[in-house]
Amino acid sequence: MRVSNLKIGQILINEGDITEEQLDEVLQMQRNDDEYKGKRVADILIARKIVTEQQVCKALEKQLLIPYVDLDELQLPEEVGNMIPEEMATNHQVVPIEKEGRFLTVAIADPLNYQGLKDISIATKMKVKAVIAEPSKINSKLRELYAAQKALDDAKEFLESKGSTKTQAQLDAEEAAKSANGDDQPIIRFVNNMIEEAIRTKTSDIHIEPMEKMLLIRFRIDGHLQEYMRTDPALIPSVTSRIKFIGNMNIAEKRIPQDGRINYRVGGKEIDFRISVLPSLFGEKIVMRITTSLGMELKKENIGFLPENLKKFDHLIKSNRGIILVTGATGSGKSTTLYTALHEVMSEDINIITVEDPVEMICPGITQVQTNEKAGLTFAAALRSILRQDPDIIMLGEIRDGETAGIAVQAAITGHLVLSTLHTYDAPSSVARLVDMGIEPYMVSSALLGIIAQKLARRLCVECKEAYSPDENERISLNIPKDQEITLYRKCGCDKCNKKGYRGRIAVHEVMMLTTTLKRAITEGKSTDELRDLAIAEGMIPMKENVRRDVLAGLTSYEEFIDMTISND
Repeated sequence: MRVSNLKIGQILINEGDITEEQLDEVLQMQRNDDEYKGKRVADILIARKIVTEQQVCKALEKQLLIPYVDLDELQLPEEVGNMIPEEMATNHQVVPIEKEGRFLTVAIADPLNYQGLKDISIATKMKVKAVIAEPSKINSKLRELYAAQKALDDAKEFLESKGSTKTQAQLDAEEAAKSANGDDQPIIRFVNNMIEEAIRTKTSDIHIEPMEKMLLIRFRIDGHLQEYMRTDPALIPSVTSRIKFIGNMNIAEKRIPQDGRINYRVGGKEIDFRISVLPSLFGEKIVMRITTSLGMELKKENIGFLPENLKKFDHLIKSNRGIILVTGATGSGKSTTLYTALHEVMSEDINIITVEDPVEMICPGITQVQTNEKAGLTFAAALRSILRQDPDIIMLGEIRDGETAGIAVQAAITGHLVLSTLHTYDAPSSVARLVDMGIEPYMVSSALLGIIAQKLARRLCVECKEAYSPDENERISLNIPKDQEITLYRKCGCDKCNKKGYRGRIAVHEVMMLTTTLKRAITEGKSTDELRDLAIAEGMIPMKENVRRDVLAGLTSYEEFIDMTISND
């Protein structure tokens, strides 16, 4: 192998990627800092975020005279999929990218890993040519290559075991799902791989959609659906049966909707799924919602409150009686906010009881009641019984009707703290919603403590977000003075965020505290617009202002600001 005489640090200096002072500092760390002793200069530079992986790879290209490839620009051919065993590829951080005659081209993170290249040559019985690529992009390609391949192999194995026609695959599918145990059955592995990939990508919902000529599986990530896989429609009955079986549903019943839940263990963590099955034209559509907050602790600081709103939230949950409402659309994180509130106030001397449909998150130390409409255990019926259980705090999954609302108001007025949700888009309109349910305005003003309206904005990927100066229109929309120097950020796209430019979501709020002025206005029957103006005058930060601040802080983009606020204008 031809090698340049220049060291990696000097090449990076020549390229203008680092300064001599930065290199000296890193060399000092390499000698004296226990954390970095024995590590390569390039690895320390990356760890300290002084340079990117791509800059190091391009420097290695100049040093070792080995080509660099951007794996994001490559579509891996199907023929290379199974050429290198998964364990070997993962251990050596290498991914096959091209086969030509007796030569196999591989992208490798460490081109000096001669043993790894030799092992691959022996395993494939081919001559191996190496090119350089970033470790993170190699890992992403490996997941793409082997995770999808595993699922497809399991699907193929299942179809071959049942025969290639849909009719044969449907035969005794229910019995197969019931009798299968362990993880050695292909259909079980298929479902397990799908679930584990959804957990890895922090998916909120898995959509399993039967169609005439395929089974389509999509993941909802950061609020947007993304395709995971298309496969043979012959899998539809077996996949459906397997999920219904582990969700404790009636496998034989295909004519009516069903609900269930799964508790899945992965990486030492228990993950809860809520399952909805709906009969459709070509089979039963399944949506599996992951109700466990992946990667998020239930702490009030993690919800995304502005400092002013966090103080208001803290004040509300420390109250002894009254109703606290969390409002927003489906999937806006209302339940997570409620569970966070419960975790904040939990203690041995407080009796907390919840009524939910369904119970979305198991909370040790809290009595949780699952409603059952068929058995007559409605929200209202459960709430009546709960009041005889000496509760201090009651959490209702949702106030759905006037009867439930009336009992909740009575519970609040008689000395209980009630937390619940409503489906309204902002805080002031929740008052009108309660009045429409038949609650007298004076009762609403007496019982309500505060209303938290919530939406979720996509968070910009911190690894790739791009800085820029706002134009005139953006300055006007965001109320930025013309002479103020400010930097905004927009989406870009990288391996960490799957090229989307966004990674995760952040909650935005408006918290309406029921002050004396607002209580009087509600009793007088003021309109929603009048209540909004009064609430802002009393210190409520509108949701639009919350998003604006997040844009200025570089947490989200101007594009998200427009998308989230246009409906409120």
